[in-house]
Amino acid sequence: MKKKYVYLFLTAVLFLYLLCRPGQASGAAAAGILLWFRSLLPVLLPFFILSGLLTALDGTASLTRLIYPVLRRCFGCSPEGCFCLVAGFLCGYPVGARTAGDLVRNRKISREEGQYLLSFCNNASPAFLTGYCLTDCLKLPKLVPLSLGLIYGVPLLYGMIVRKGRMFPILSAEKKTSGSQISFKIVDACIMDGLESILKLGGYVILFSMLAQLLKELPLPSPVLTCIGTGLLEITNGIADTAVCPGLSGNTAWSLAMAFAAFGGLSGTAQTESMIQGSGLSTGAYLKAKAGTSLIVFLLCGLLCLYSASSGF
Repeated sequence: MKKKYVYLFLTAVLFLYLLCRPGQASGAAAAGILLWFRSLLPVLLPFFILSGLLTALDGTASLTRLIYPVLRRCFGCSPEGCFCLVAGFLCGYPVGARTAGDLVRNRKISREEGQYLLSFCNNASPAFLTGYCLTDCLKLPKLVPLSLGLIYGVPLLYGMIVRKGRMFPILSAEKKTSGSQISFKIVDACIMDGLESILKLGGYVILFSMLAQLLKELPLPSPVLTCIGTGLLEITNGIADTAVCPGLSGNTAWSLAMAFAAFGGLSGTAQTESMIQGSGLSTGAYLKAKAGTSLIVFLLCGLLCLYSASSGF
């Protein structure tokens, strides 16, 4: 019930924003559409379609055959779970969530393994971090190796810790799809499923772009608070605002940007929830794990900045 009232409140706020500030609201929506069209559509739609085909044709385990022994030892995951782990770290939000949800719904992995993987395998892509975040916005390309180590090292360490020695079961497939069963019906279904997913993401990007713009127009006492609020809502706008916020030093801006990237924003959480519907996976548990990971990344960034300042680097 509480979630319902939150959704009703946000819907009413955005509706009033559209009525009272139509120019600003439509501008934010247009920016969200451009972000979706230029960044998400060409990257994620092909992956959604191809990953759906791989799952339908029982091909996910084959792609990770070489690295499975290492990942099994470190994370206890099944062969199909290894595909979720790799995809979630390489392809960006919300690919990890989409892959975990698909594998659980298709009974390729257990729900317990899916929840475990979801807690640390849904991350910002290396291309987003190195290109948009560190090079275009923060102008800190020299920090790319360190930043990638933090953003990906902390979740990997988290996954090893919360595993608690578990070895997740390898579920036996009921019946693999044979060559004679492969048809364009499977391809059509995967294309339609991919299109549905990418359209959902576009809707969330538009709504959260409007919320971020509304937040910027509120009379908050400090631009730093506005920057933090925007970053918690949506990481693309939040990182861009962090880079130009007048009340932040370079070290603090970098630390906040890394924390926003590790968290993924409430927009990323909403996208994740849409990707795992019908799988039984918990959005609340995912949100707690991402918040904890983000806090650890922020604290580590702060410690590194203090060490750099004290040592003269």
